[in-house]
Amino acid sequence: MQEVIAVVNSKEGKPIRITKSIWREKILAEHQEFAADNRYLNEVQKTIEDPEFIMEGWSGERLALRWCEIAPKGPKHLCVVYRELEDDGFVITAFFISRFEKLTRRRNILWQKNS
Repeated sequence: MQEVIAVVNSKEGKPIRITKSIWREKILAEHQEFAADNRYLNEVQKTIEDPEFIMEGWSGERLALRWCEIAPKGPKHLCVVYRELEDDGFVITAFFISRFEKLTRRRNILWQKNS
């Protein structure tokens, strides 16, 4: 079984796992900016728990987006891709996105935070 480094609840109330292997071998390996600040793991957790938007992925996954003030090279949205299963779920990847509006035009918005 994979080592879990964090579990947070999605808006659907399902526990979403962040595993050590996904954090190191996927997120840190493919998006090296996450290695620059250890607070980014906390930002990923906050994005799942308290997103501004949740969008539908192409294959049933969810994309949670939240404004991140401490993003590298200036504030931008953090996108966390995760999958919800029957009883729980898991993070697939995470990345920072500058052109959030482009994403909203191509994806179905499942949930939006009231302003």
